[in-house]
Amino acid sequence: MSRERQVADSAIYLIPALAGNLIPLVTLPIFTRILAPQDYGAWALAMAYGAFVTGVANFGLTVSYDRSFFEYREGPRAAQLLYSTLGFVAAAYVICIGVTGVFRETLAGWIIQRPEMGGLLFWVCCATGMSSLKWYYLAYLRNHGQAKAYVWFTMDETLLTTAFGLFLVAYLRVGVIGLAWAQLAAASLVFVLVTARFA
Repeated sequence: MSRERQVADSAIYLIPALAGNLIPLVTLPIFTRILAPQDYGAWALAMAYGAFVTGVANFGLTVSYDRSFFEYREGPRAAQLLYSTLGFVAAAYVICIGVTGVFRETLAGWIIQRPEMGGLLFWVCCATGMSSLKWYYLAYLRNHGQAKAYVWFTMDETLLTTAFGLFLVAYLRVGVIGLAWAQLAAASLVFVLVTARFA
């Protein structure tokens, strides 16, 4: 890969980071007029729990996938590495989400101090799980130097989450759970699209 191409790709990879920080900053005043501060607190704690579950379900495979990728970059072993890792992590997520679903009110009472937020905790866990599964496809694209495809799928999720969130929270007024549903819908849609590309 030429030096000019590396510089151009580096600039392209900055786009999702800039958009990912700018879009929430622009939409924050809209959401703060509708949602109460305690709802934002519940949302933040649910996201922290989702990040914890993500770490547990991934078993550190995000790092080992990147490390192993370059050993099996070409040929059928690259696909085997991707799909076996993805399958294992998906199975671990199903177990984690199942446990969260069964004990959601207890977990919400312990983490958020509000057992009635069990649904929020469950849906945020589902959303972060789906978003994390998509990461393995994106890592494959990034490691193959397909910067535009990587940015396309990353930006799609950011924009769709924002659009769905505004629709559910600002228009339909479903409350803070609309943020979780928006993230889950966007992550699921992008996961389906990127899976179709790989298929």
